[in-house]
Amino acid sequence: MNVVDVLRRSELCHGLNDEELHLLAGIFHSKQFKAKAVILEEGEPSNDLYIIGRGRVKVVMSSSASPGNKEKIATLRDNEIYGEFALIDGSTRSASVIAEEDSFCLYTDYLDFHRFLEEHEHIGFIIMKNLARILTGKLRKVNFELRDGSV
Repeated sequence: MNVVDVLRRSELCHGLNDEELHLLAGIFHSKQFKAKAVILEEGEPSNDLYIIGRGRVKVVMSSSASPGNKEKIATLRDNEIYGEFALIDGSTRSASVIAEEDSFCLYTDYLDFHRFLEEHEHIGFIIMKNLARILTGKLRKVNFELRDGSV
């Protein structure tokens, strides 16, 4: 799977031209995960951002209502991102991510990402604007779920 094509389809890179996408592709690596593989573990240190090129993953968190159990909070598919919290604040993982089917992902780490943004301010501005839009969308979804009592 072509890295630039995956980036082009991701909401994170919306508004970047081909030259900018090719530059950005230089800081991304690829990984394949088999179904049921634990990709990220809640509470562990990690600072990678992932983009799903192909596949489906579930996001699970420890249950406050049933200690020792995990609750599924989201399903993510092609072109969606995860790991953005740790990429921004460098804290431990707030949730676990598990492949629901064989999946292909791109990833970049905190240092490479932030160095790139500092060196390419225009691209960094676009990406951070997109990241803010993605996070706002996720927060808005949770707000509606709380209001409607579905959480």
